[in-house]
Amino acid sequence: MNEYSFSQFYEIAVKRLLDEGLDKKAADEIAISVWKQLPNPNIRNCVQIGRLVKNEPEIEMAIADEVHNFKEYGAPQLTRSTDL
Repeated sequence: MNEYSFSQFYEIAVKRLLDEGLDKKAADEIAISVWKQLPNPNIRNCVQIGRLVKNEPEIEMAIADEVHNFKEYGAPQLTRSTDL
């Protein structure tokens, strides 16, 4: 799987979010939050969060909540064994 640089990820994510009907500020916030906070950020995460929050009056809070939910429930966390 090809890994994006931040600028590539950001450009694609913002374009997709604008196509979904979000405004530029919300698209920026989602793309940056997903990149910085999720362990394996991808465009699909951005689109899913965008769809969940686009009609929320407090969009910044909604974005933070959904990113938190993705971190907690969306991607299984690997645990490392300390046994040798």
